[in-house]
Amino acid sequence: MGTMSVRSTYALDTETAGMIRQLAASWGVSQAEVICRSVRIAVAAKEPAAPTPAEVVEHYRSHALPRGREETQRLIAELRAQRHEDDLLRTGRHG
Repeated sequence: MGTMSVRSTYALDTETAGMIRQLAASWGVSQAEVICRSVRIAVAAKEPAAPTPAEVVEHYRSHALPRGREETQRLIAELRAQRHEDDLLRTGRHG
């Protein structure tokens, strides 16, 4: 938990306030920490999950590639050159 630096006042219904107190007791933390954790959980639940490798493959099967053929070939050549340079550095045969 980070340092608490913002004080806020909220009007809550009795039921919600009671649930916050119950969670605080159950988790062994302050009511403020219950609210912080709950907000983090709610935000994380809204974020889309990262796509699986199969979903990525399916996306590129059904959509246009993000670059043209010439740019793809240039990128492949550039990456191969970088890998070759890394291999030379690792083996001490840089030159």
